[in-house]
Amino acid sequence: MVEKMSAVIEPTPITEPLDTFLREVVQTLHAAVNQGMQRATENPEAAQRTIEDCEEILATIMEGRVQDWIG
Repeated sequence: MVEKMSAVIEPTPITEPLDTFLREVVQTLHAAVNQGMQRATENPEAAQRTIEDCEEILATIMEGRVQDWIG
């Protein structure tokens, strides 16, 4: 029988600000998607800017420049 040892990972100094930043990003994206979906039903072309904004936010996150995000 193999026993697994659970390693305790201590939070780093940026854990809290990073969690806060990413929570705000998710909330912003959620609001933007909701707004975009409402616009898309009325006028699909009007939703394009919202889609572009979401793509820009996600591209920034994927770059992974954490220190730039949290100062």
